[in-house]
Amino acid sequence: MRDDEITRVRALRQAGRHEEHRAAACALVVASPADVEAQLEAAYGLDRAGEEQRAIVHYEAARRLGVPASERRPFTVGLGSTLRNVGRHADAIAVFAEAVAQDPDYPPFAAFLALALDAAGRSHEALAVLLGCTLAVARPDAFDGYERALTGYQREMG
Repeated sequence: MRDDEITRVRALRQAGRHEEHRAAACALVVASPADVEAQLEAAYGLDRAGEEQRAIVHYEAARRLGVPASERRPFTVGLGSTLRNVGRHADAIAVFAEAVAQDPDYPPFAAFLALALDAAGRSHEALAVLLGCTLAVARPDAFDGYERALTGYQREMG
């Protein structure tokens, strides 16, 4: 696959030309199914268009092909969130739990893990994860000295 084709398709997405992006990305993946970047663009385009089941096929293909490090975060959020949206809660939880374990300093992973836990009916755990995420990213003294107490409650919930 030529880099200029991927660049052109990615530019459509970044410009907010979502329908054009989806069509171009799907055409690109048909022409080059073994190209991970084409699979990613198709997944992102279909996901944005609300075609989650079709997007999952491309997310899974990209995973098998090996997602580049530069795309790992958006890929993980996209895949996990899409799995949650289609009711595959256990799979979404697994994706986000692994992501949090591997990259604990990236708050979106914890926030999306909390959403997946809540969708699975595990609201107590979801609250614990979200409270931990909130405490981790809060500015110093944001909780007016109650950080220690809140951290204790968060540990009790988790």
